[in-house]
Amino acid sequence: MKIETICNSLLETLIQAGYNENTIFNYRGIIRRFKAFCKEKEAFEYTPELGQSYADDVISKKTGKFSKQRYFSQGRFARLLTSYYYTGSFDLSVMKRGRKEPENKNLNKLYYEYGSYLRKKYSNENTVRFYDYEVFCFFQYLDFIQIYELREISAATIVDYLRTMKQSRQRAVLCGLRLYFTFIGRTDLFAVIDGMHAYRPKKIIPVLTDDEKDRLRDTIESGVISNRDAAIVPLGLSTGIRAIDLINLRLSNIDWNLETISFKQSKTGNLVNIPLTLAVGNAIARYLYEERPKVDNDYLFVRALAPFDPLAGHTSCYAIVKNAFKKADISKDARIFGMHMLRHNAASTMVKNEVPISTISAILGHASTDTTDVYITTDAVRLRECVLPMTGISKEVNA
Repeated sequence: MKIETICNSLLETLIQAGYNENTIFNYRGIIRRFKAFCKEKEAFEYTPELGQSYADDVISKKTGKFSKQRYFSQGRFARLLTSYYYTGSFDLSVMKRGRKEPENKNLNKLYYEYGSYLRKKYSNENTVRFYDYEVFCFFQYLDFIQIYELREISAATIVDYLRTMKQSRQRAVLCGLRLYFTFIGRTDLFAVIDGMHAYRPKKIIPVLTDDEKDRLRDTIESGVISNRDAAIVPLGLSTGIRAIDLINLRLSNIDWNLETISFKQSKTGNLVNIPLTLAVGNAIARYLYEERPKVDNDYLFVRALAPFDPLAGHTSCYAIVKNAFKKADISKDARIFGMHMLRHNAASTMVKNEVPISTISAILGHASTDTTDVYITTDAVRLRECVLPMTGISKEVNA
């Protein structure tokens, strides 16, 4: 295909998809540089090899140094042209970060077989990635010690592998290996790690102060953040919804007559039916009527810029919450941000309002109330009631 033709087709597609003027302007600049690049190469027809060559041209002509901006913009541009070359349409979907594959052919095959099993077993992509990553790391180790067959793995192999892990990683490694050894039917290897228990530090649950909550509420009501973000943040604060479940929310999950939100939790598979508060309901309605673009998909929350697909993942939710906190002048300090911070606050608020732990556990989607018990530590007032008075003890001891 002629380079002029495919570049013009890309611009037309971007305009029709609703990309804003600044993005179109940037793509015009990329195309201009691409045509100059092709002219130097005396190339007039597009090929994937030509596109990759342009994507690899990431050294700035002005500074002579690596350009991060060129790396990302030219890489995406080349992927768009190549997708059209092979399929006849431009793939405008947001590319998610990938992970390297095992280099050994046999380990690579085993790795993909396990990945296929995980995707059938779990609907939550983050759960899949967790177990997938642990096996990837294990296979990297096997490749390093030149073991390429599962039958060659011994108890000593597992023990030596665990010795290479940092203490902070051991719990995740053990969890990942247990599932994999069950999958391949190696009960002997499972028995090696079955009784092992990695150290699990008890972290202080990070929550917002009352003053920070007031500032966040004022920020949301002031209109300095988008209607979409002004709906997402209070939804997270009131329900503790996970990022993956928020991303997957559909318009049909909201019952406006009964004033409820119902959905199936990705991590546990549990069905949840939670009240739609007046503030959250109004915020969502404002977003739907005033801001949400008219698109074919029925996802509740979509990207603010074309392509108007669902939010890309946890990073999108993190950026939304972080921006709202920044506008509210809430410093991160040693705390976490993102949807998990809102989840902690939802749980701690329910604890302070004396909601039963079993109810909180069901709303948060915990497999056991033991997991929910940690939020009791956020209720400083009632914790003080558990402290025995120390008055007079020193006198009795020293009498």
